[in-house]
Amino acid sequence: MQVNLTDFTVWGICLNKVLKSRFAGSFYPAGTEELRVFVKRLLCNECRPVENAVGMVVPHAGYTYSGRTAGRGFASAPDDVSTVVVVAPSHRYPLSGETVFEVDFIETPLGMCPVNTVATSAIASEMGSVVFSEHSLEVMIPFIQVKWPGADVVPIVLGSEPDCRKTAELIQRCVPDAFVVASSDLSHFYPLQVAAELDRQVIDAFISLSPDRITDNIQACGRWAVKTLLFIAELRWAKNAIEIDYSTSADAGAGTDEVVGYFSGMVTR
Repeated sequence: MQVNLTDFTVWGICLNKVLKSRFAGSFYPAGTEELRVFVKRLLCNECRPVENAVGMVVPHAGYTYSGRTAGRGFASAPDDVSTVVVVAPSHRYPLSGETVFEVDFIETPLGMCPVNTVATSAIASEMGSVVFSEHSLEVMIPFIQVKWPGADVVPIVLGSEPDCRKTAELIQRCVPDAFVVASSDLSHFYPLQVAAELDRQVIDAFISLSPDRITDNIQACGRWAVKTLLFIAELRWAKNAIEIDYSTSADAGAGTDEVVGYFSGMVTR
């Protein structure tokens, strides 16, 4: 793996091995109780835990826009999860390949979310590690803290040209029983009808459990996270993938001329 961050300094982002919150107040509420109530409300829906689930795709936009779809995904996940692997795409930093965040905690307004350091150390020995702020990872953490207050996390971020199969194999070897969350939005800034057609290509590839259908042409910023999840599905002999929810930014009142697509779906044995 090669990380193109030679001169990047993590001071202020990661102090005392704590990844500091950088997106509270923009992507989600900064107040502790406001955030807790908001997430609980998003989790309170008609969805119930899906049996034999091993992982899911959920969106990572601001909670105002994608929170409904993310909430339905998390509400459909198992209740008895102790370790969560979050696989998320890099948006801001020039990451080539993949990285696991070797930190002890990830901070949000809800407190410190513990990282499974045994797993991250084992993965880092073959993947490498660089730490930076990334919203597609951070916005998952409050959901995890509310849904699974006793769980720890394994944070993995993918950049350009990652080895999705190798990443899946490392996850399976180091944390074989962990629940896997692939963080991804779908198409960006197309008219509503065009977006719906492009998004359906991603959803159909997911439902068919076909990692080979996840390519550069797929309109999803977390396409490689989705592909990694589908490789994990193969390793765990998953037999089904189901659509939980689909929405766009238009559903949140953002207009229909340029929308962003949001999807949650579950992989089950």
